[in-house]
Amino acid sequence: TLAEEAETAFAYGYDIIKAMDETGEKMKTEKDEQKLLALANDYHALQTRLENSGWNSKKGLIDETLRGLGFSSADFNKNTEEFSGGWQMRIALAKVLLQNADIIVLDEPTNYLDIEARSWLELWLKKFKGGFLLVSHDRYFLDQTVTETYELFKGTLKKYKGTYSDYERIRTIEVEGLIKAYEQQQEEIAKTEDFIRKFRYTESRAALVQDRIRRLEKMERIELPEHLKKIRFSFPPAPHSGKIVLQAEGISKAYSQTGGLHRVIENLDLTVEKGERLVLAGKNGAGKSTLLRILAGEDKNFTGSLKEGAGVKMGYFSQDESETITGSESIIDLLERSAPTDLVPKLYDMLAAFLFRGDDIYKSLSVLSGGEKSRLALLLLLLKPLNLLILDEPTNHLDLHSKDVL
Repeated sequence: TLAEEAETAFAYGYDIIKAMDETGEKMKTEKDEQKLLALANDYHALQTRLENSGWNSKKGLIDETLRGLGFSSADFNKNTEEFSGGWQMRIALAKVLLQNADIIVLDEPTNYLDIEARSWLELWLKKFKGGFLLVSHDRYFLDQTVTETYELFKGTLKKYKGTYSDYERIRTIEVEGLIKAYEQQQEEIAKTEDFIRKFRYTESRAALVQDRIRRLEKMERIELPEHLKKIRFSFPPAPHSGKIVLQAEGISKAYSQTGGLHRVIENLDLTVEKGERLVLAGKNGAGKSTLLRILAGEDKNFTGSLKEGAGVKMGYFSQDESETITGSESIIDLLERSAPTDLVPKLYDMLAAFLFRGDDIYKSLSVLSGGEKSRLALLLLLLKPLNLLILDEPTNHLDLHSKDVL
């Protein structure tokens, strides 16, 4: 069950108790006073370690941590296999937080958390007495939790004091200088190469040409990483539609579960007008994705009515979208086949914005990870001329730069 799985985080406690039992047995038979004293000291050290570890209050810690991450008391006795992938990630996170570690390493811990669980984790990390190292693409979360930022850049690690926003401010100034130096060097290289081409076969300039060639060979090139290169593109303009885009009346949806029906949506009325930008908020399991699937026409099993406005061209993105991306063709081949003709010249910039850079674009669809497929599905959607987007967690697999582009 969920509760039993969470308790495995306290395996260290059972190890300490086992060591205490073994030490106690040795003490019973030991006759040498010095050795007996040493064993007694060992036993006391183990006992102190167990008391300081939170072992004695593990039930309360499990309850607090699981509830903080969004589980209800009814979930505690469910088998872990009954939970979806997102909830499985929360179980794994709960176990890490319960392990009484000195240092925690967290890779994208907020990816599958709703706002409430994210806020709880934020407060937990602020109170945590140990150290933690985390990777996250959530600016606000980083600003609330970290005191130093380390940047991996061109194979080296550099430390910046302060919050993530402090790092961004300092880095922006540094990057502006780097881009300026890069552009100046590119201009100098272009002029030098132009001179060499122009006078390569002019005998009177042979020495000068050789000098320029040597200068180019010795030049320490400034490399601008892909994510710093300016990305400019626009998506297809939205086709014209009527003022009313989507109208839902009396929408209700229920699932069968043990003990009867679970109603997730009841008598919902909603009108979406042209130009509106709406966010759907609510705890995990509240029915957000279910409602979006109904509005997108993916789920027909509901009561009530749903009507699209005149001229509406809808695009829907969900985390399951990645499952539709299969086959042996390459990413670039798929995009060239799917994109409107006028967007083909901009595809490389668009791919770079969604983290497909360099040789990545020639990868076969069959070898892509779930995250890569998810990003590609989002990009494919945005290539189409649409006037209504329904997006379910579109930023889950994007880095900060790609989020800004989106």
